[in-house]
Amino acid sequence: MTQSRSFKVAILSSGKFLVTFTGLISIAFLSRLFTKEDYAAYRQTLLAYAFVAPLLALGLPQALYYFIPRDRENSRSILTGNLLLLFLMGGLFTVAMWCGGNELLARRFSNPAISRLLLIYSPYAMLALPIGTISACLMSCDRVKTLAIYNVTSRIFTVVLIISLVLIWRTPKVSIGATVLAELLIFVPAVFLMYRATAGSAWHPDKTNLWDQMKFSVPLGMAALVGSMNLNLDKIVVSSMCTPEDFAVYVNGAIEIPLIGILTYSVRSVILPDFVSFYKSKDYVKVVQLWKRSIVKCGTILIPSMVFLFFMAPQIMRVLFSARYERSAAPFRVLLFLLLIRSMSTDVIFLATNRNKLILVRSVISLSMNLCLNILFVRVFGYIGAAISTVFIAYVWSTPFTLFFIRRILDIKWVDTYPFADMAKIILASLLGAIVFVLGLFIKIPGIVSIVIYGVLYLGITVFLLNQFGMINIKTLILFAGKNIINSKKVQEVSRFF
Repeated sequence: MTQSRSFKVAILSSGKFLVTFTGLISIAFLSRLFTKEDYAAYRQTLLAYAFVAPLLALGLPQALYYFIPRDRENSRSILTGNLLLLFLMGGLFTVAMWCGGNELLARRFSNPAISRLLLIYSPYAMLALPIGTISACLMSCDRVKTLAIYNVTSRIFTVVLIISLVLIWRTPKVSIGATVLAELLIFVPAVFLMYRATAGSAWHPDKTNLWDQMKFSVPLGMAALVGSMNLNLDKIVVSSMCTPEDFAVYVNGAIEIPLIGILTYSVRSVILPDFVSFYKSKDYVKVVQLWKRSIVKCGTILIPSMVFLFFMAPQIMRVLFSARYERSAAPFRVLLFLLLIRSMSTDVIFLATNRNKLILVRSVISLSMNLCLNILFVRVFGYIGAAISTVFIAYVWSTPFTLFFIRRILDIKWVDTYPFADMAKIILASLLGAIVFVLGLFIKIPGIVSIVIYGVLYLGITVFLLNQFGMINIKTLILFAGKNIINSKKVQEVSRFF
């Protein structure tokens, strides 16, 4: 039986949460173990690949969401072509680093220490890019549980390996080398699971399909490159204009909140095939309904989280990264305002309707605006100016652009592009729940204890208010959680959230 959308999101989100959580453990551990200079070199090395990874990927992983559901009988051949292209693109990164790219980046970041680290790190791309296809492949083949298990086990293995080796040899070179080694060891099971999930007797890529994937993916790849540049531009500017110590402080504050990537990625992965199907049959009413429901359900988690994390930011930075990084709370708080926007899977309708060029146009203009404002704001406000610029552009340009074209594509009114009334209720409940933080003015609770106590109190009050406002149903949530453990078939009947 086909699993419900909510069940898929729950399974995938739980896996992604553990994946992100283990990554957070890794950087929290290394930030405590290394000096700020060594930690900055480590993060700058990772940033070099993260910055160009979308260009190397060419949007090919996302193409599987489109091509596999359309031709499941030949999905294995489609996958082969996809992996081959990604492996070759990863090879370009490796060659570029060994042909002088490492020295160029070291000079750009004013940090000679990363030159050698980049040479060690360069083979990572040839492994990471093909592995990055596993989510699209297994989701398109309805192997959600398999994907969640792989994500969790592979990430736990990676973190354990890195920490174990760094405890013995406490240098950034070892942490980078361990990262590459771990990726090599999880590469084989990833490829095995993808081929096992796909169908078809032909293993070799089909030239026509390969070309079709390229035509579909290149606009996505360019948009993803620009999007990645937008996402990492603040870090690049801070790295170039500030000291390594300031960069270390900023990059810890600019961590992506796990709930952003987890929830929005999971929801997009689950609803995108349905958007494609509804739009193809010209059932625009269902597209709009599903779009708005997904925003509300994401918002019931992201917006309360935004409020809680804003008030608890200094304590969270101290617990995660030590008191040396308490100043990271400032950029962390600014970037939290992105959560209000991230409740929307902004690209999903463009992808489903094959309007990939709109993503590229939006991203290019965002990048141009963000570059100018980042440089200006960093000069005026210091490293926190980069965070201010990122949030400002998201509110005044990216989101209005997205809603404008969604209205045109689906031929709907402005009021129907966003669930304004429901989101207002969620914001109100979240702000009213924040009354618990007033206690902090009178009662001082140290460290992680304060996070737990305030978290429980805030969660209880906010969930009660959301239930009273009709945004959630506590009884249904309890039933969903309980029966998910006992009988997944019954869960599908209960969990009609989306």
